Amino acid sequence: MNNYKILLVTTIVTAAVILAIGPNNIQKAMAQSPNTINATPETNASLTITLNPVFTENDKSTPPKAVVINGTHGLQVQVTYSGTGVVKGVNFSAIGTVLLIPRSDGVVDLSGHAVITAGNGEKGNYTFYSIGRTGADGTTRDNGAAFFHSNPSGKLGIVNNIVVVFKDKIDNAGNGTTIGWEWK
Repeated sequence: MNNYKILLVTTIVTAAVILAIGPNNIQKAMAQSPNTINATPETNASLTITLNPVFTENDKSTPPKAVVINGTHGLQVQVTYSGTGVVKGVNFSAIGTVLLIPRSDGVVDLSGHAVITAGNGEKGNYTFYSIGRTGADGTTRDNGAAFFHSNPSGKLGIVNNIVVVFKDKIDNAGNGTTIGWEWK
């Protein structure tokens, strides 16, 4: 039940991010570094969003495993992954799990979590939700939001409670590359 609440909150926040920014402004944000987007929603209220690139991760995933729910094999698959990255200048290793839920329109919903470990052994984590498509070449490209949590007084304290919007690409061999921008 607790995971359901996390997924629900993550979905709502991600939808709000996507609606607030809009697809054209997301593309503009990814073309520049750092980025400030001035959007004017239909209410004509000014909204300024600043995105600073702060997150990169390269990882390798395991082959997908079918998820069994109440004894029935569904369309959902689970993947684990491990890799390394940098978040706000702190190097880390990551071990994570992602649930992929294919939809009838060809879109894939991805949700998951990872434990990150800094060089000094300190641990933090992030949860994420993204939406993507798998191309004919087997490469999945997705966009989403990640929510970081750590000990506020440790080396990873710099990422405690930050939100990162990201682009991700996973090839058919399971090699993933992620780049993300801090949402401020």
